[in-house]
Amino acid sequence: MKKILLGSIIALMVLIPVVSAIDVSIENKTEKPISIMQDFTHTVFVEYGSLTTCPPCVTASAQLYSIYNSGDLDFHYATLVWDVANGNVRSRLTELEVVGVPDVFFDGGYKRIIGGQGSEAPYRGAITLAGEREVPDIDIALDVTWLGGGKLKIEATVTNNEVEEFNGNIRTYVVEKESRWNDYSGKPYHYAALDIPIDKSLAVVNTEAKPLGESYTFSKTWRGSIYGFGDITQDNTMVIVAVYDKESDYVVQTAAANPTGKIGNYRPINILFYKIFERFQVLEQILNL
Repeated sequence: MKKILLGSIIALMVLIPVVSAIDVSIENKTEKPISIMQDFTHTVFVEYGSLTTCPPCVTASAQLYSIYNSGDLDFHYATLVWDVANGNVRSRLTELEVVGVPDVFFDGGYKRIIGGQGSEAPYRGAITLAGEREVPDIDIALDVTWLGGGKLKIEATVTNNEVEEFNGNIRTYVVEKESRWNDYSGKPYHYAALDIPIDKSLAVVNTEAKPLGESYTFSKTWRGSIYGFGDITQDNTMVIVAVYDKESDYVVQTAAANPTGKIGNYRPINILFYKIFERFQVLEQILNL
């Protein structure tokens, strides 16, 4: 996907409501619940680009949160807030070519809706269209362990149930269910991404997963304190994982998990150790911490 550098926050101009980058045909004209999860081929993933100074984003945030809480549709979503996000989240917004907000991507861009919407219907329709499309038979098992002190152990296993090899990308998103960041109205965002700890290419042959060219277990120990998020709490944290097709960049499967209990023999590492990692973050990659 062509990458466009987002030069400044000013470049993320708020678009006038009801502007759509990709035409989304909506048959359902009401906001009645759509109980068709049994027809979904996979769990849909929604990436929502936003900005804390964006007035139309207030409505978009409320609509997506309302749909998610209704339980009508099988999906997870992550809010990517440009002006407060870290480098990994901003890089993802750049990959998605976000230049105006609100900008909502369904399954990595299979459907895309830009601008404020008058009702939930456009979002519901896009989720439905994405969920009903044909995708490879891919399963994801996600394990997240709470280690204390804002530290998570993340393990994601991808299983290919198809005869042919599957090539794609895997991304994990650490999100806060109720965000520390507020939208333009002063209300907190929901499922706002703090970081994308795993962003890897992968090739999956039947039941064995590995990145291209080497063996790998898709495991990551994520230290929130390195990125200024050492104060996250276990009950307010969730991890979402999505697998993307290599050719289309569309999502083929999604999973999410809350952190499980703390490992008994875990001991907090001295704060000086964290400060070293803050200064030399490359050590984390070298040691795979």
